[in-house]
Amino acid sequence: MKLTIQGFEILTGKSTKNGKDYDMSRIHTVIPLQESATAKGYAGTSYQVPAHLIEKIKHLPMPLVADVEMQDVMRWGERQQHVSSIQPVTTAKAS
Repeated sequence: MKLTIQGFEILTGKSTKNGKDYDMSRIHTVIPLQESATAKGYAGTSYQVPAHLIEKIKHLPMPLVADVEMQDVMRWGERQQHVSSIQPVTTAKAS
């Protein structure tokens, strides 16, 4: 799926409570709204992404268009989408 990535956050470290490593990194994107009489345009959303995938694109200017692959996973009894790859396509025009 092609997504326009507006920005990212790399949030990694070691928990002070239990000493375990954590990775809560994410990309921030815009997705189109289903157009109707009461909705038009785009909405912002974010996806959790392993930090090592963001490291590969962090040097590129934002926003950028990328092919993003996702996998559905069950986490705490809830279906979530996790990003498994990001391939930059082009730099998007800033609005």
